Amino acid sequence: MIYLTHYRTAATNNVELFDDIVYPQRVHWFPETYNRVKTGMFYVPHKLADKVLDAELIQYLRENQVGKTAFILAGGNQHFAGIGQRAYDTKLSYTYKFLPFTLTQVYAGRMAQSFGNMDLVTTDASACASSLKVMMDVEILMKNYGFERVIVLTVEDGVSNAVLEFFGESRAVLTAKEEAETGVKPSAFDSKNRGFYVGQGAALAVFESEWSLSKLNRDPLARFVGAYSASEASTNAIGQCEDGQGFTKAIEGTLRYSGVLRQDIKIVKAHGTGTESNNKAEKAAILNAGFEDFVVTSYKQKIGHTMGSSGLLESLLLLEDMKKGFVPPIENRTESDSVFLSEPTKPPKGLVLSLAAGMGNIYSAAIFEGL
Repeated sequence: MIYLTHYRTAATNNVELFDDIVYPQRVHWFPETYNRVKTGMFYVPHKLADKVLDAELIQYLRENQVGKTAFILAGGNQHFAGIGQRAYDTKLSYTYKFLPFTLTQVYAGRMAQSFGNMDLVTTDASACASSLKVMMDVEILMKNYGFERVIVLTVEDGVSNAVLEFFGESRAVLTAKEEAETGVKPSAFDSKNRGFYVGQGAALAVFESEWSLSKLNRDPLARFVGAYSASEASTNAIGQCEDGQGFTKAIEGTLRYSGVLRQDIKIVKAHGTGTESNNKAEKAAILNAGFEDFVVTSYKQKIGHTMGSSGLLESLLLLEDMKKGFVPPIENRTESDSVFLSEPTKPPKGLVLSLAAGMGNIYSAAIFEGL
């Protein structure tokens, strides 16, 4: 079995309107991550990652190494987005003096060194599904290749000129203009409110084998049951099939290869972007999966869409909320709903299914058990 033994998260409810960019919009961000970046010596995603790179935890892991260890950076892309060819003149604009360090694999190598000896250092670039897709890698490494510990760091440069312009132009994000004209608020699976704000977020998670737990005499925080990723027959690399076939394939694959019965799934953490296409696709997949007496929640309405970090980050936030005794609602729902939650509820006993999707036609699912 595979267990979650440590984790750190960084997410924020802080929202600010950026009105000096091409498509003015509200953003969940940590303003301090932009301090001193105009010197070219600091890079925003690195400073964001520092919020979860806990020195005490890193020291513990260095001093308590166990068997084969891997480090995975789920960065969403092979190159952090803040450095590009286009010239901008906004509060987010800056240059970076050491361009090779904007490559996620180079950054992963630098970070892995701080955790001690590594038998594997690798990165993932599966867009917004990245941090949930790597759970499939965690499972493969630990079950098939004898790894006793896998450390996952997920961080992406979501709040940058390039990303905000892309999402504004594609109308996936709620722009200030749309909010003013329609009065809608970020939500998902709702007939009125919809969409999301982009957000900054990061997470660090440590997964260990049963042998490792025994050796270190530690109690786990949760059990990681299994994961699966899939694609669908779509002709649009940044679109979705509204019948939910991509989500469905990820869900079915996760259930099959984890040996989990569908009636054991009691909580679904949705991808929940609230876009029209995702509302249709994800809701269809969830409702057709055959789950019984289950509830659905989503976190993007509270912390923004943290891009490649979102899948694992949101899963950890849910496990944390469950320990506090509740499953949070999907914020800004205008309809009363006891499945796609409009009110908080007590966690039902059972397993958690977490979903994510990414551009490039990838869908990921992972199952966790709160302990």
